[in-house]
Amino acid sequence: MVQRKRFPAPAGYTIDVATERMRDGKWSAVATMHQSTPSGERHVDLPVLADKRFATEAEAEGFEVSRALEWVEQNTPSDARA
Repeated sequence: MVQRKRFPAPAGYTIDVATERMRDGKWSAVATMHQSTPSGERHVDLPVLADKRFATEAEAEGFEVSRALEWVEQNTPSDARA
């Protein structure tokens, strides 16, 4: 079963992470960043790393949150980060 959680992020973003236990018993995760703009919503999916599997759901979730926060840091102008 897929579990979804939302995390706050800088610069008006939120991060959604979906985790799933795979057939081999290990965990996989994917992340999407969301940002409200004056004209709508922006959604950015991180590339899926198909070879990444983790022993626990928490490890998978933490890995994707870290990747997403790194993406936000690299793609947000410094004056917009808060």
